Amino acid sequence: MTLIKTIKQALLTMLLLTSSFISTQAVAVADQSAIYTITVWKIHPGKHVEFIKYMTEWEEVFKEINEPPMKWYRKISGDSYDFVSISPPFNYEAEKAMEAAGKKRGLPIGYNYTLKLNEFADSYTSTIVEGPQSMADLLAQIE
Repeated sequence: MTLIKTIKQALLTMLLLTSSFISTQAVAVADQSAIYTITVWKIHPGKHVEFIKYMTEWEEVFKEINEPPMKWYRKISGDSYDFVSISPPFNYEAEKAMEAAGKKRGLPIGYNYTLKLNEFADSYTSTIVEGPQSMADLLAQIE
């Protein structure tokens, strides 16, 4: 399956999972609280437990610096991806605090974070989204 189809399927899955939380009011693009990063993860065979443990360590860092951790969804059937994560928009100050707290815990930071992540992840791709919204919400935003 192509990457675009994978992303489309992940977004559709996320829409279905969040349908019970969909707003009935239009959400403006400028509303930063409605902007998220969705990442679709495919983990190397046999590396799932190590990946989960590694990301659990980072969840502890997020708790320490009082920032919301990623929300995780695991695949139970369907495409070849393993997890979908949702995180708030990038925050430079939180990133600096996260790296400082991670470094104190002996976790890799900066480019070393990416290199360590690549030991577990076969592939991952992120996209920035706005929502959740209903189709009526989207229609109300059209001028």
